[in-house]
Amino acid sequence: MKKAKKTNKSEFSNKKISTAKRPCSGSAAVHDVESAGSKSGNTAVTNPEELLDFAVAVAVRLQSCGAETYRVEETVVRIIEAYGIDKSDVFVIPGSIFAGLEDENGQVYSKIRRVKDIDTVLDGVELYSAFCRRICAETPPVRQARQLLRETEKSIRKYKLPIAYLGYFLIAAGFAVFFGGTLRDALGSGLCGIAVGLCIQGMGFLHANPFFKTFVGGFVLAFAAYSLTVLGLCDNADVVSIGAIMILVPGFLFTNSLRDIIYGDTLSGINRLVQVVIIAIALVVGTSAAFGLSRQIFGTIAGSPQLVEHSLAVQCIAGMVGTLGFGLYLNMHGSGIPYCLVGSIISWVVCCLCMRAGIGEATSYLIAAAVSSAYAEIMARIRKFPAIAYLMAALVPLIPGAGLYYTMDFISRSQMNEAWAKGSATAAIAGAVAVGVLLVSTAFRMWGVYKKKRAAAKCGTQTDSK
Repeated sequence: MKKAKKTNKSEFSNKKISTAKRPCSGSAAVHDVESAGSKSGNTAVTNPEELLDFAVAVAVRLQSCGAETYRVEETVVRIIEAYGIDKSDVFVIPGSIFAGLEDENGQVYSKIRRVKDIDTVLDGVELYSAFCRRICAETPPVRQARQLLRETEKSIRKYKLPIAYLGYFLIAAGFAVFFGGTLRDALGSGLCGIAVGLCIQGMGFLHANPFFKTFVGGFVLAFAAYSLTVLGLCDNADVVSIGAIMILVPGFLFTNSLRDIIYGDTLSGINRLVQVVIIAIALVVGTSAAFGLSRQIFGTIAGSPQLVEHSLAVQCIAGMVGTLGFGLYLNMHGSGIPYCLVGSIISWVVCCLCMRAGIGEATSYLIAAAVSSAYAEIMARIRKFPAIAYLMAALVPLIPGAGLYYTMDFISRSQMNEAWAKGSATAAIAGAVAVGVLLVSTAFRMWGVYKKKRAAAKCGTQTDSK
């Protein structure tokens, strides 16, 4: 086997990964690897422990970039199977990876890794997923594969701080208009978004825990929004706060937690769900404290102005701007970004059309989420890369940031009945979005399993005929 050329760019950079077909037999794959190793001068892959260590190393990098639990587990299994070892097990929860395999002599090897630093870096998920497909297709010697892994790790791109802060600004400004604000509100919310970004970056530098990081961010954005409105720089403090709070809302984490639970990864799902609750509590405490302090300093603002009834076109444009901000925040790169923005428009148009047709709010969000998930899965198959980037972008306009904000505002005013009603409606929307995504993604996964088994059966029939 010739040394594989370096192709570490992600889907968003328009570079394609080799998709050479592997033999049907696992033993044939091992034979190819051994002959490749002997030709290149490297030791053949006869050490299962080395293979396991490599597979787990890939999984660790995937999880550190925010990949889904099932993707991390399947990566380990597929890499091990690609090298001809069929007996392997892997168990993943957020922050930990447990993996093991059994060789042909019955010897069992195991590996445990702790993943402390987990972030959402979509470019990393793209690149490592493409890397896994390439390794499974070409099965190079493990030493060469490790070198390719190091090259892939170096090629992951993160935006510099000015671009990251632009992302924070666009998220807040875009969704301030999306939720009925004026251009002055958008500008003020964008400034609050930058303030939240400074808190996130500063707390990350100090290795603060998620609760304290979210508490500080919520306090700063709420106090800044109230202050800007009192100074006459903004029209509606509520809208300014809602736009900035979208940065901190754990919408994606909540969806992934329900996905893990439904897929059978119960511990992982519960772990993520607990994180959602902790972040939500931090937001409530932080913003409520800021509102209370602001009212003590500036007094109560005399009534908020009426929200602006923007047209559907303006809402779509504003949502697209906010989604672009999330793309920068979550490290999307290259030509795939426009396809992600199209997904955000589709999701909100479907949701609005359903509500105008008289369908209930929660059901409309469910249908829109299902359409978004279908779009993400189709784009992933057309462009041969993970659906997560397309899905996260399409779901951004469906995040119930306004509902969460008003729930917190009612709590800060000690209006518990209103807080319960608004919180229940918000939770219903979030649950509907998660269910819509899960229904479609599960159907696509089942179809993928069916095709895989059908191809394996066909391969077995051809082998028997020979």
